[in-house]
Amino acid sequence: MIGLLLASCRPESPQPTDKGTLTADSSPGYLVADTITYNVVIRNPDPEDLWTARCLQGLDRQAFIDNIFKMLYEGKAVAHHFETRERITPAQLKNLESEKGFNRDNIGMIQFTETWYLDPQQNMMTKKVLFMVLGYDYYTSEGELFGHKPLFKVELFQ
Repeated sequence: MIGLLLASCRPESPQPTDKGTLTADSSPGYLVADTITYNVVIRNPDPEDLWTARCLQGLDRQAFIDNIFKMLYEGKAVAHHFETRERITPAQLKNLESEKGFNRDNIGMIQFTETWYLDPQQNMMTKKVLFMVLGYDYYTSEGELFGHKPLFKVELFQ
């Protein structure tokens, strides 16, 4: 009887979570997406696009980008070449930033890869960012946004 009581009082160790199930401690809620990837525009290329301007009005884009680079330089995150997946060292990152034409202001999109949890009891959704790919703006010869090119992938340490 005492063994049963002691076993029932022992905290459970966290278990891997399947989609749609609660974690052992149920703090994040139901795992509704083990990975989901999507793009977010973080720089409005068209000053006449009021919808995008309104969507981005609360974003401190400069601080966001600068802090991502700071995390990379301080070893709190790691950059990887988008295609080869090779690690980019802080020295290589510094060389990239010193290349002619490179400007942090041209980072206009970020692709997020995340895990999503939903806790209906707490009326809360939690997103855990696993990776970010910084997207560099590319323009036509007429100065119109042509699209985005992946700059590098940022792996966050949890």
